[in-house]
Amino acid sequence: MILTVVGCSGTVPGPDAACSCYLLEHAGVRILLDLGTGALGPLQRFADPCAVDAVVLSHPHRDHCADLVPLVYLRDRRGVSGPLPVLAPAGSAERVVGEGRPYTDALKWLDAGPEPFRIGPFTVRTTPVPHSVPAVAVRVSAGDATLTYSGDSGVCAELDDLARGSDVLLCEAAAAVDTPGASRNHLTPAQAAATATRAGAGQLILTHLRPWADPAAALAEARVHSARPVSLAVPGLRVAV
Repeated sequence: MILTVVGCSGTVPGPDAACSCYLLEHAGVRILLDLGTGALGPLQRFADPCAVDAVVLSHPHRDHCADLVPLVYLRDRRGVSGPLPVLAPAGSAERVVGEGRPYTDALKWLDAGPEPFRIGPFTVRTTPVPHSVPAVAVRVSAGDATLTYSGDSGVCAELDDLARGSDVLLCEAAAAVDTPGASRNHLTPAQAAATATRAGAGQLILTHLRPWADPAAALAEARVHSARPVSLAVPGLRVAV
């Protein structure tokens, strides 16, 4: 399984990064974890957007889902037939596409729940995590490889359990900068590192830093609190999981 970081900026795009979007590829099948503000543009550097087989949305905040409708528009203009499966927390469709539900026939909304979702070689499991709207963390397995993506989450046992034994924990650290309410809905780098350690993840990749955060400071903080290798997500990073 290959992970490519398409966008990793938290809340708003940064000067060098779109918002959250992560491409997973295995055996010719492609899925996206989130498709946030500005991500459709750089996605085209790494994959044909019309060849994406499914999208998993962690939650319906714009920095995680804003480019889903542009993706559907592109698919429509290029004559792609068949609906695109979108796995997301229940009720996300209304928040993402708004009144009137444009492109109803182009999207197949699936409610994230306790049962695993299969797409080609991928097995996707989700669990609810604490955030300001209904949100899930996501665990993706293919072959012998497993990656867990936190989405946006506070500290919780559910994320620890989902990530247990993962080869990679792709974990947000948006609370690296003091923002009102951040500690309730986001993780600090130290908390992300502690989560990876408790879960026994093979490595930690910090992501979702806000554009005004200091990435070097976030990385240093996480390394102090981690018993696992730690790195930073940057656009174009490719990792063999």
